[in-house]
Amino acid sequence: MSENQTQSSAENARAEVVTHALSQDITLPSTGGKSAGTFVLVTLDNGFDHTKPNSFGPQGLAELEKAVDAAAERAAKGEIVGFGVTGKPFIMAVGADLMALPSITDREQAVDIAEQGHRVFSKIADLDVPTFAFVNGASMGGGVEIGLYCDYRTMSADVPAYSLPECFLGLVPGWGGTYLLPNLIGVENALQLIITNPLSNNKMATGAQAFKLGVADELLAPVTFLEDSLAFAAAVISGEKKVERPEVNKDEAAWKAACDKARVFTMQKTGGAAPAPLRAIDLVEAARTNTRAQGFAGEDQALGDLIMSD
Repeated sequence: MSENQTQSSAENARAEVVTHALSQDITLPSTGGKSAGTFVLVTLDNGFDHTKPNSFGPQGLAELEKAVDAAAERAAKGEIVGFGVTGKPFIMAVGADLMALPSITDREQAVDIAEQGHRVFSKIADLDVPTFAFVNGASMGGGVEIGLYCDYRTMSADVPAYSLPECFLGLVPGWGGTYLLPNLIGVENALQLIITNPLSNNKMATGAQAFKLGVADELLAPVTFLEDSLAFAAAVISGEKKVERPEVNKDEAAWKAACDKARVFTMQKTGGAAPAPLRAIDLVEAARTNTRAQGFAGEDQALGDLIMSD
C-alpha cells in the first residue's frame, strides 16, 4: 500500500459516523377532548443498529442545530406547541465522538468542541415552547447532557446504562453536566453521577436508579414508552399535569461539604494523580452561584486543558 493510500485509510477510519437528527411532526393526543397541537420530535439515529451507538461529532451537532433552528422558527410563528428529542431503539446517545480526539493538535480546537456542544444544546433550552427529552435507551456523557437542557424528561424503565463517565476517561462533563445537573438534582446526587460512579470502576446507573436521583419526571414502561411520553407531553403542555420537583438545597455550607467529601473520595481513589475529577468537583462547587454562561465557560476551559494534557 502506498503512503497516500495509507493516509487515506487512516482518514477514513477517523471519519465521523454522523448521528442524524430526524425531525417529524406529531399531533399530540387529546386532553380533555381537545388536541394539544403539533409537536416536533427529533430522533437521534446514526443509521446503524444498537451495536453502534449514537455519538455526537461536529457534523452531527451541526445537523441537530439545523433541526432545532427550524423548530425555533416554527415556534415563533405559533405552528408548534412543543419539542422533543429521543434516540433510536435501545440507544439515546453515548456522548461525544472520542475518535476525533487524536486529531486535535492545539488547545483552541479542544475548546471549540466544548463550545459547539454548548451552543447547539443551549438552543434547545432557549426554545419558546416546552421541551422534552424521552430517554429511551443507553445514555452516557453528552447523551445525558442533551436531556438536561430540556424542560422535562421521561425515562424508560429498561434503560440499562445512564452515566457521565468523563472523569473515568480523564475529562469532565463538558457540555453542561457540571452546571445543569447539580442545579437540577442537588449537589450530592450530581456528584454521585459525576464523581462517585465513574471512579468506582465506571459504574453505570440504570434508568430506574437515575430516576430515583431525580433526573427524570416520569419512569415509564418500555413497551409503550414513546406513546406514554407523548401523552405526558400533551398533559404538561395543556396544563392538565403540573410537574413538581424538590427544591435544590443551595445552602453554602452543605454544598461545600458535599464537594469536600467528593474530594476526599477522589484522593482515596486516585492519590491526586488524575486532574479531571478534581477539576470537575471545582466546577460543581462553582455551579451553586455561577450563571449558566459562567458554568459553561468553565467547562470550555477545563476541556481545553484536559484534552491537551497527558
